[in-house]
Amino acid sequence: MKNLNLIETAAHNRQAINKSFRNITVLILVCAIPAAICKLFFWEYTRRALVTSWRYKDLRYVTDVGWPATIYTWGSRFAIAFMVIYLYLRFKQDLKKPSFGVAGNGIFINQQMLYNAFVPWENIKKAELLGPVESPFMRLTFKDTTNLLKGQPFLLKMIAKPFIKNNPVLSITKSETIGNIRKMHEMINDKISQNI
Repeated sequence: MKNLNLIETAAHNRQAINKSFRNITVLILVCAIPAAICKLFFWEYTRRALVTSWRYKDLRYVTDVGWPATIYTWGSRFAIAFMVIYLYLRFKQDLKKPSFGVAGNGIFINQQMLYNAFVPWENIKKAELLGPVESPFMRLTFKDTTNLLKGQPFLLKMIAKPFIKNNPVLSITKSETIGNIRKMHEMINDKISQNI
């Protein structure tokens, strides 16, 4: 974030973020603990066998067969997959900076698929306020997605690019952002109308 003088900001919904981290941690443990326990019984209930592939009937290979081998294999694979998801969720946004902000020359987005992204007013096509009065959400439509993704970390850019290229819309919701969305919507519309 380049020393932006943010006029209005919205914080991350820490409660929702912590809940998702807890859920992923539980999933990791649910997969890793049985895998670790099965490793204790591995050699007692497992044997080496020549197995024929289900897909390719002429393919045969030697592998470990038995319930500990099966649980260990699938448990460790899912545990690793959930760890990767946990790391992605942890580093996809900078929690030290606001989730969303309005500055004099554009908006700052640090949520969903954008990491510390600054979007100038010229790149915002429109901003709509939708949803019920008590819990509105703002939908932003962008003109140029290439400039939007410029400056994003490589891995996050590779994940975000297919989604944002096909649908250059981002929703700012109460589930991810704690702040006055209605006031920020009015500020954004004023700035967009001045730039037209």
